[in-house]
Amino acid sequence: MFTKRQTRQRAVVAGLTALAVLLGAVALATEFFDTTLQTAVYDKAIDLSPAKVKNQVTIVALDDPTITQYGRYPLPRKAYADLIKALKPLSPAVVAFDVGFYDPAADPAEDRALAEAIRDFQTPTDPSQRPGSVILAMQGAGEQELGDHTTVYKTLQFPVPVLRDAASGLGAVNINPDPDGRVRDSQLVITGPDGARYYSLPLVAAARQQRADLAKLRREGDRLILPTPLGDRVMPVDRRGGMSVHYAAPPAPTTYDNPAYPCKNPAEFCVVSLKDVVNGAIDRRLIIGHAVLVGAHSVSAVPDDYPVPNSQGSKMYGVEIWANTAQSIFTNRYPVLKQGFFTTLVQLSLLTLVGMVLVLRWRLYGFFGALVLFLAYVVGGYVLFANQTGGDVGTGAVEVPSLGYLVGAPFWWVVVLGYLLVEEQVAVARTRSTFGRFVTPAVARTIMDREEAGMLSLGGEDRRVTVLFGDIRGFTTISEGMTPATLLGHLNRYFDGMVDIVNRYEGTVNKYNGDNIMVLWGAPLEVRDQAKKAVECALEMQRWIVGERSKGGPDVSFGFGINTGHVVAGFLGAKGRMEYTVIGDTANVASRLTSSDIARRDQVACSAETLKEVGDDVAFIDLGAIPVKGRAEPVQCYQINRLGPIATPNPAPPPEVPIGRAAVAGYH
Repeated sequence: MFTKRQTRQRAVVAGLTALAVLLGAVALATEFFDTTLQTAVYDKAIDLSPAKVKNQVTIVALDDPTITQYGRYPLPRKAYADLIKALKPLSPAVVAFDVGFYDPAADPAEDRALAEAIRDFQTPTDPSQRPGSVILAMQGAGEQELGDHTTVYKTLQFPVPVLRDAASGLGAVNINPDPDGRVRDSQLVITGPDGARYYSLPLVAAARQQRADLAKLRREGDRLILPTPLGDRVMPVDRRGGMSVHYAAPPAPTTYDNPAYPCKNPAEFCVVSLKDVVNGAIDRRLIIGHAVLVGAHSVSAVPDDYPVPNSQGSKMYGVEIWANTAQSIFTNRYPVLKQGFFTTLVQLSLLTLVGMVLVLRWRLYGFFGALVLFLAYVVGGYVLFANQTGGDVGTGAVEVPSLGYLVGAPFWWVVVLGYLLVEEQVAVARTRSTFGRFVTPAVARTIMDREEAGMLSLGGEDRRVTVLFGDIRGFTTISEGMTPATLLGHLNRYFDGMVDIVNRYEGTVNKYNGDNIMVLWGAPLEVRDQAKKAVECALEMQRWIVGERSKGGPDVSFGFGINTGHVVAGFLGAKGRMEYTVIGDTANVASRLTSSDIARRDQVACSAETLKEVGDDVAFIDLGAIPVKGRAEPVQCYQINRLGPIATPNPAPPPEVPIGRAAVAGYH
């Protein structure tokens, strides 16, 4: 059976788990962490498991050396015509220009010469050869709105008519960074104001390179499916028509001041200078059969660069983003920002629950264990993603683990751990309070301190203390005619008032034994002026007792005996059941001084050892040297009538007959 506290803890943990799952579901439904935590997880997944460069794309750079050769930027149309003419004998699969020919050249003849070069490139010299393809850039501009898995633009920009008519096709070059400025996806589909759809430059180039017919491209739900001779390319698209890019390489170095130029590093996309292509300085093997993308790269005049998931602090030129997009399509592998709703929610529920159970069972150690489990889960998620993105050709979308939505689990573990620790502190305080009803606060602190230090054991130490015993006079007579409950109520009433006075005088109630009380000064805590405080406490208690008796009720009176000296103070009993007490002649004498013929009704008696430590401002009666049972030497006894301003309310006169031997009970 569970205790109430355990039941409450389990109920709280269950409630917090349910709340965590509910809030997690809300966060998933609202895509709350998509642009923050989950994008960080996505970026790390791409950085740890990039795609492999497959040597299918070559970038022709509009770089600083090219600008130097042609003398100006933007480059004249002649530069592009020269490039197309130089590329034709190198037999690329397709040439795609990430260059906006939206405005006519100053000299219309330049546009006509470029258009002629394009037509000539697309005309095979040998009828058996495959016609070349030149794709020109277009883009949406101005206001935009969300469509059905596309972005609708109010304005479109196209190449000048003479070039548009000459080209094999058009490709959109819109780049839409995420809120943090990074480019994680490629805009595959845009729509014009008339409803016509246009596909992105890398998609058109990839389709031409793989001899696919874009007219057969279809959308099924949130996937674009492009049939190719090598199998369908299944591209996931979001609501705005974007496809996540599986980046294969970090930004490539410049085409100048680069010892690996041209294209000596297989881990990077091949980037060659337009100047070198025109001048015939590029090996045909870097071009033949490739998709050639032409755009700004290694150029200081054009800020056409963006941070991407694996850019590692640098930026990537737009044409490189298109190269990575085309390769994602070639390898048919596309990382998706996160896993599905229910998959993520189930993971969150299980992970949260397991961590909660560990924390509930083992508290702080359980929390650390849950963190280790979470870290193992994170590592496992990245390893699984790496395995799914391995190989040459994939099968479509690959979900990045939804770790950004699972980080809420450790937060809830902290909440539960905090709740349990607070409740345990409350329980400890409650235990101490309850404990203090059975032992004094000083003893309770001593026990707890020794237990925490691993020193709670049987045994004692020599201490100099002052011991007070108090005994009710005529207890048997008082108890006659009272029910046990009534008698106990009266005793508790008097003891409660007496203990308040004991606490004010820094005493420690050691025990109750029926109708008597035992109080210590000097154990377990050191007390200054212990003898004086003990006598003052006894006189104050007599005043209070007499005052209470005058209010009505049973005729209760006490006699107090006080002695000062050395005792053995410590824990007595058995390992499984012990109590703090003092043992020795000092305690025995104090007990015997409560004899009714020594500490008479409403009186305080003490030994000579106690009297000599209370100071000079004291009124007392010498009771003489009294032999007591258990001692060879008699004990010099005194009745204290006043100490300082505190006096006994009913001082007794000196005894008419010498007390003689004290026939008293043993040590209470």
